[in-house]
Amino acid sequence: MENPEVMQAFLVWLGGDLPSGARKYEEIRQRLILLFRYRGCHIPEELADRTIDRTAHAVLKLDFQYQGDPLKYFRGVARNVFLEWLRSERRIPTEPIPDEGLEAPVPESASSLDDAPQACFDLCLNRLPQARKTLLIRYYQCEKRAKIDGRQLLAKEVGIGLNALRIQVFRLRNSLRQCVEGCKTRRETDRTFKT
Repeated sequence: MENPEVMQAFLVWLGGDLPSGARKYEEIRQRLILLFRYRGCHIPEELADRTIDRTAHAVLKLDFQYQGDPLKYFRGVARNVFLEWLRSERRIPTEPIPDEGLEAPVPESASSLDDAPQACFDLCLNRLPQARKTLLIRYYQCEKRAKIDGRQLLAKEVGIGLNALRIQVFRLRNSLRQCVEGCKTRRETDRTFKT
């Protein structure tokens, strides 16, 4: 909190007066850090500060009406902050696959022209970061019941639900498809200019 007056008002809400509020503030901050650390967060101090800032902004609004132990209110805010952080950690970015290194030689013979889409697919797949590439390959392994069981296991290993896994794979497939189409277009353009 940048504003000292806001901080003072927040500390008074916490403890009734400034010294009590300051002690309560430190106690709550340490508990929040432990809570986030216990839940596996690698930035517990940052999330604790985010929780305190959010709580302070809510508490100091004119229409704020909460009666009871401030720690319980902090826990509710901390839960939301943690869930937001968790979602951001598990999100797979949807940025396109980089184009560098995708300019493979244009096939010479007619038979090798049929291999062009596969070559583009292989190039684009290899451009993915290893974790994403492994996720995509594992998602499509096996058949029938083994495929279902494998996807459930993969979702558990990644720490997300099955639907979230499907969404991540959908986004990866779209990025891969765009990359392959771009590669094929570049190859066709190169072939046209060479003939």
